[in-house]
Amino acid sequence: MLKKTLIAQAMAVAMTATAFAGGILHRGNGGEPTTLDPHFVSGTWENNILGEMFMGLTTETASGKLIPGLAESWTISEDGKTYTFKMRDAKWSDGTPITAYDFEYSLKRILNPENAARYAFILYPIKNAKAYNSGDATADDLWVIAADAKTLVIKLEDVTPYFLEQLTHYTSWAVPSHVVKAHGKEWTKKENLVVSGAFTLDTWNPQTSLTVKKNPAFFDAANVKLDGVAFYPIEDSNSALKRFRAGELDVTNTVPGGMYDKLKAEFGDQFIVAPWLGTYYYPVNSKIITDVNVRKAMSLAINRDVIANKIAGNGEIPAYSFVPPGVNNYVPWQDAPKIDGYGKSYAENLAEAKKLMEAAGYNKSNPLKLVLKYNTSDGHKKIAIAIAAMWKQIGIEIELFNQEVKVHYKQLNDGDFEVARAGWIGDYNDPTTFTDLMLDNDYNYANHLIPEQIELAERAAKTIDLNKRAAILAQVEQLGLDAYAVIPIYYYVNKNLVSDRVIGWEDNVMGPHRARWLNKK
Repeated sequence: MLKKTLIAQAMAVAMTATAFAGGILHRGNGGEPTTLDPHFVSGTWENNILGEMFMGLTTETASGKLIPGLAESWTISEDGKTYTFKMRDAKWSDGTPITAYDFEYSLKRILNPENAARYAFILYPIKNAKAYNSGDATADDLWVIAADAKTLVIKLEDVTPYFLEQLTHYTSWAVPSHVVKAHGKEWTKKENLVVSGAFTLDTWNPQTSLTVKKNPAFFDAANVKLDGVAFYPIEDSNSALKRFRAGELDVTNTVPGGMYDKLKAEFGDQFIVAPWLGTYYYPVNSKIITDVNVRKAMSLAINRDVIANKIAGNGEIPAYSFVPPGVNNYVPWQDAPKIDGYGKSYAENLAEAKKLMEAAGYNKSNPLKLVLKYNTSDGHKKIAIAIAAMWKQIGIEIELFNQEVKVHYKQLNDGDFEVARAGWIGDYNDPTTFTDLMLDNDYNYANHLIPEQIELAERAAKTIDLNKRAAILAQVEQLGLDAYAVIPIYYYVNKNLVSDRVIGWEDNVMGPHRARWLNKK
């Protein structure tokens, strides 16, 4: 049976490669999508796929610059709180016009508390969005109004400097209201799926490949060069490397750690490392590990220089904060919050960690036993093994447990873990895309809430002066760091192997590299 399954998968890949020879970008994607509904995803690997099929009111260039999307223009009121969007003449892939009504329907859909969309909180800058999503207001109270088919009006709670960037995120993308109403949860099936982006679904062989083909109804189809994209959910970085080396992949962001020099020597300019707005971290379940000094000891005992430079080893930077350096609208890096241990030697930090654990009653003869969960990846495994060895020195005995990425993150969302691996890539270029994770939402995996943080975040949202706002948000971050429910490990870099067959690839600090802007030789 296993042999037949492997043969079938191999045939599916071969058929995909044959059908798309020449004008198809073959992309290693690191994971299987949970769904094709943009309102119910949260992973970068899902964004890579759905971003080819859907678009927001605004979108990005190849380098991440903000440009009009399905809205051709907009105006902002003098008080900075009301945005009026003029829709462009665009169509869904079935030929139906895309209207302001689709966006009103979609924003009300994702914020509807009955739908339990975990990422809905990102839209809370919209007036009454939080109240509606919490069940304290109705859909009619949400300040998203389609004045007519071509005009969408959105009013915000307070001035939000990143709002237009936020609208590039998949939480704000419109879904085809006429299709969702007709088919309900079945609307994402291939025979029903209707999209707004440059590509539409062609095939999906779970755990093998998902392919999209050029959408002739896309408003800018004339400038889309590729015929399609084939995505492969390859979680193992060594497998991705082998397939790239063999010419089976044009692009992969699943790259082995600790091989920077070797990869540069072998692939030269095809190995691209660039800044990326993200943090690799370990959330600690504060409902289980309740002693803040134990959590602090866990942080102090991690040798971030070794993890970033030797194990990850592709240009990653040791992290001593949750908000990465270089984010817009924040305090200068030298003034930014840091975890305890920053600027000290590892020997000093390790000695302090041992004292804290001994005070809590733990040592090598009486260890604290924990399970460390991570999603299947050779890189995550190596880091987990290294950190387990570091923690053993202070009296923590670790059992490692791995699983596929979508199962792993579901358990984090459900609080079904003790300590785990996680990563966060900024959804927009502002500190709140990180500090919000320390507040009351489904991505506060550590399940740790500090009332003062919530009060400060609310004050920051009402602060127009960006410098004063930054200082308040720094307090939000520092309170979270001092609780050690989130342990930052390193700041990401955007690592990609990009074949010299690919044309149009540009560095992008936000990460997405949409196929709309690419071509192949």
